[in-house]
Amino acid sequence: MSEIQKQELTSMNIAEEQMRKLKELFPEAFTEGLSVDWDKLRLTLGQSIDVGKERYGMNWPGKADCFKTIQQPSIATLIPARDESVDFDTTENLFIEGDNLEVLKLLQKSYLGKIKFMYFDPPYNTGKDFIYPDNYSESLDTYLEYTGQVDADGKKFGTNTDTDGRFHSKWMNMMYPRLFLSKNLLTNDGVIFLSIDDKEVHNLKSLCNEIFGEENFVGQWNWFKSATPPNLSKKIKKNIEYILCYQKGGNDKYFEGLKKNSSSDDGITKPQNTIKELKFIPGILNTTLQDGKYEPGTYGTEKYPNELLNELIVSNGKNLNEVTFKNRFTWTQPKLDEEIENKTVINLSKNLVLSIKKADYKPEVPPNFIDKSVNVDTTENAGRFLSELFEREKIFDYPKPVALIKYLLKFTKTENEIVLDIFSGSGTTAHSVMDLNKDDNGNRKF
Repeated sequence: MSEIQKQELTSMNIAEEQMRKLKELFPEAFTEGLSVDWDKLRLTLGQSIDVGKERYGMNWPGKADCFKTIQQPSIATLIPARDESVDFDTTENLFIEGDNLEVLKLLQKSYLGKIKFMYFDPPYNTGKDFIYPDNYSESLDTYLEYTGQVDADGKKFGTNTDTDGRFHSKWMNMMYPRLFLSKNLLTNDGVIFLSIDDKEVHNLKSLCNEIFGEENFVGQWNWFKSATPPNLSKKIKKNIEYILCYQKGGNDKYFEGLKKNSSSDDGITKPQNTIKELKFIPGILNTTLQDGKYEPGTYGTEKYPNELLNELIVSNGKNLNEVTFKNRFTWTQPKLDEEIENKTVINLSKNLVLSIKKADYKPEVPPNFIDKSVNVDTTENAGRFLSELFEREKIFDYPKPVALIKYLLKFTKTENEIVLDIFSGSGTTAHSVMDLNKDDNGNRKF
């Protein structure tokens, strides 16, 4: 028996259907959804209109109210959560839970001009990923109301769907105040990286051009986010996401490119307080030691003893054998192995002091494509990592891999700086900061 076809109980929306037909003929005359720019339609049809004084710019419904939102002071308060914290009195890192617009306002006084590196991973405006009311002002109260899906008058909120006449406008009204307030927090040589996909990349770039200035656009990277993306579009599989970068604009030394040596400023790495055992493969050490064999033992000074744990054979200024030292050094073994693989030159003095001269290394200009060739993983592997970490299936949808944020962090000198992520998601940025600190003994805070 065939299934009975259910009929819609409402009649066809004739006006909407006519608009759709018009949009098929003249897509250039439509702004968003089924909203018509009548002046543009007249121009398209060859009619002359008085357009007034033409100027280049960007406008959308609700933009004026964005400035009211920015200027409205916050009356919220940050409340310590000691019971949920680790080392509350000594940690220099903060994780703040709340409406990030309110939080950005609260940070203006204490962190104005103090953030060196900022990362944005906002909702991509897929039609399902954020809720927005019909008015354009926000407060802590509205954030709390979002969770109940109703406003103060009991009216339902809904997701920002692409059938909404203000689909792009609502997203831009959400983003504009957050970008504006974030710029205030950046240092003069600070940078902001923003992840986005193809739905809003054009609008995000236009927003940033207006807020940061088009001249402060650093570049756009394509990140190979997925080898097997979901087939959300039947026309094309989306393997790529985009990362935009803007500088604050007050300092020319905002962006240094990839640095092979990020451990010091003064030419030679400083000895560290922690003594480590470090293993070097043959032929990697540059040394002024005379050719010959050196027996295991303690070398150097009383203050900085350097211990050789196995025989060292030197020929033509290089170590011929695999050799292990126990002494003070900047890098951990994994970081050292990575630098050796990148052909970094490491020096060994007559007293068996290990050092790297900064002059030996020049910043590399990074490619605009980010994938496994620069040791950055996909979102699938990031998801598997989180599942293993928490021993649960699918903790977050499409998390960013730790290696991606670490890679971006290396573009600028951040070793002792503050890093901010206002759409923290799975906490990848915090994890990346701690991981990079472990690699290079940095003192970044998030």
